[in-house]
Amino acid sequence: MMRRWMQQTVEGMTGACLVLCAGLVEAQTFSSGSTGALGAFAPVANTVVTLPPDGVLNYTTVTIPAGVTVTFNKNAANTPVTMLASGDVTVAGTINANGANGTGGSGAGPVISPGALGGPGGFPGGAGAARGGGTPAAAGQGPGGGIAGSIGNNNGNYGAPGSFVSLIPMLGGSGGGGGDTFAVSGQSQSGGSGGGGGGAIVIASSTKITVTGTITANGGLALNCAGVPQAGLGSGGAVRLVAPEVTGGGTLQALGGVLGCTSAGNGRIRLEAFTLTFNGTTSPTASTSPAPGPVTAASTPALTNVPALSISSVGGMAMPSIPTGSYSTADVSLPGGTTNPVPVIVTAMNTPVGSIFTVRVIPKSGSATTFTSGVSTGTFAVSTATANVTLPSGAVSVLNVFATVTLTAALAPEFEGEKIERVLVAAGLEVPSSLTLITVSGKEVTVDQLAQAEQVKFAAALDELRTHTLASTEGTR
Repeated sequence: MMRRWMQQTVEGMTGACLVLCAGLVEAQTFSSGSTGALGAFAPVANTVVTLPPDGVLNYTTVTIPAGVTVTFNKNAANTPVTMLASGDVTVAGTINANGANGTGGSGAGPVISPGALGGPGGFPGGAGAARGGGTPAAAGQGPGGGIAGSIGNNNGNYGAPGSFVSLIPMLGGSGGGGGDTFAVSGQSQSGGSGGGGGGAIVIASSTKITVTGTITANGGLALNCAGVPQAGLGSGGAVRLVAPEVTGGGTLQALGGVLGCTSAGNGRIRLEAFTLTFNGTTSPTASTSPAPGPVTAASTPALTNVPALSISSVGGMAMPSIPTGSYSTADVSLPGGTTNPVPVIVTAMNTPVGSIFTVRVIPKSGSATTFTSGVSTGTFAVSTATANVTLPSGAVSVLNVFATVTLTAALAPEFEGEKIERVLVAAGLEVPSSLTLITVSGKEVTVDQLAQAEQVKFAAALDELRTHTLASTEGTR
């Protein structure tokens, strides 16, 4: 029987926000938007912070002393961490948003090794193949989830090369694929599970951020013995710091898992400040902006009119507002006798109509398949599209949804003499997405890389056309 789906969300900046952000350089003002409701955050011992439903933590100041590590309990929607402060943020200790390590294959214990959890806003790894056979390994979740099986390219990747640079909105790392079963001295061993993707964390201060300690959003490892089939490693996640001033000599990491001679894809690091004197280590190399960008709807500049995409129903069954995402408990159970193909209805908000979506179905175990939706209809404010997909009977699957369209040449902005041809908005399971522009030759460009006049032109193109976009979302069934 075909069962269970998890919530999908896609968010990205609108043209109006792009114009506002471009003009911010001259204004030299920024507000994180923190209400200060949680007061000062100053832990004196290792602390686990439970994220609220929206993932937003409103502090007055943040002070994490040396020797103190802060980690997070994920919320039901698996949102990224958004840490806001109306005053200074000082990190001398450690903020850890890493993905969990996978479980090595074994000849005892659980028959199937479950995929490791991603960090907050990140994606889990795939389960390993069942000991004794019968159930193949699962792919890692996320836009760049690793392929199932021990095939050498089953590590997670954060996204397309050069994409997601601006980290608006945030996206965590993708999980590694589960490994195949193997034998030791003739005894069958379960396949190792994939490492979880690194989480996603944005820290914004209305005054200053100083990092002399460490902030990490690294991907999880896949724990395997030498010489046995290997599960995939989790990709790095995302770290974004936004304030009028960002300084310090600490360490920022969003690294993919590394094991022996193989490694997963790195995530992204982003620093935005009028005064940027941070001289510490960033792994990978951080992208930078000379002005703080939008963080939330309450920040200045504000993140408003954000495009959103959700799976509204499957087989005529409405999605719950916040699915559990559990493999053991169905969020939606389709009636007995439901047959393929199954209609999946996607609802888009603040998104141009006319998009055609490609739906990728990743079952709980085995290979993925793809399906194409009809053209989205409705208005720019609210539109829908339907994809008729074939779902594995009795299996839990992950869904990815993509769409690619083209901007009108007369209104398309330029980058280094080339026209911007396409717009990419990408997101994964229960987390927001990022905006990337693609030139005629295939170069991937973020909006903040455009000259201000070209940003304005791009905003006008979106506003007038309202017919072309690229979006991605992810769900689990």
